[in-house]
Amino acid sequence: MAVFSSSDQLHRVMEDLWTAIKNDPEMSAPLVSSGLIVQFIYREPDGRLTVDCSSGKEMVISTGETDKKPNVEMFMKSDVAHEFWMGKVNVPMALLQGRIVAKGPVQQALKLLPAIKPAYQVYPEIARQHDVK
Repeated sequence: MAVFSSSDQLHRVMEDLWTAIKNDPEMSAPLVSSGLIVQFIYREPDGRLTVDCSSGKEMVISTGETDKKPNVEMFMKSDVAHEFWMGKVNVPMALLQGRIVAKGPVQQALKLLPAIKPAYQVYPEIARQHDVK
């Protein structure tokens, strides 16, 4: 059984998580300065989250469809996203195994992984608040 019960639950959890990242200057500053637009495309259940740092001044988070063209797209099952935020996924290994498929300048995005590592501490509580098991 999937970790997320619906696309709506997936979107709420990811939006809350990325809002917490946005509100933490230590995590958000490197992302904003990257200027990247990263889109996460989830399946089982389906979902889409876009993190837009293209202004270089702020991070804009949106779920669902958007007109913004992402620099980097990350495709994965929703369960893989959950495992990632629980600190249980080695991204380079997941890319090699095909558990995560990436398009665009992936190396740029991978350089930002250390910046978001503190979110591993935040995610379990956000998941719990949304009844994610």
